Amino acid sequence: MSWLLSVVLRGRVQLKGECVRLRNKAIGRVLMSGVAALVVVLAGQTPALASSDAYLEYYAGDGSLRGRGYFQADPNAGAPGDAIKACDVSADGYGIEVQMDINPDASPYWQTDRVATTRGQNSPYCTPWVTGNIAEETKVELKICLVKGADFEICTSPVVRRT
Repeated sequence: MSWLLSVVLRGRVQLKGECVRLRNKAIGRVLMSGVAALVVVLAGQTPALASSDAYLEYYAGDGSLRGRGYFQADPNAGAPGDAIKACDVSADGYGIEVQMDINPDASPYWQTDRVATTRGQNSPYCTPWVTGNIAEETKVELKICLVKGADFEICTSPVVRRT
């Protein structure tokens, strides 16, 4: 299965890549062999300068939009700060999940600290904001994933932001 993954961050950075991961309670998380992550940075701004929001999109190989993800660094227009949200826009049997690793430099491995997921919901569906206080200017990494059931997910490479 070939999936085109795209992450659009408010017009500043666009990342495209393919990363497949299988989750299994018995063996933990295992990165499936033969699939490499490709990251292309087209343009960007150093994320260490200030807090910044993120808008993520997930596309299938045929170019169709599967879902969107959002990261809201600071409260704005009724949305809380330090919050993530996932939206599934395609009735294809898959869900969309946004994962956040807070302070990723504390560990050499990805640690999912916050999740917004549409698993088990009929499309179209957007999760409520998943929030919690994070100290200002804390580094976070975000991924948007295509998910199905408890054991299947295909995620983008992490995107770095500041709260």
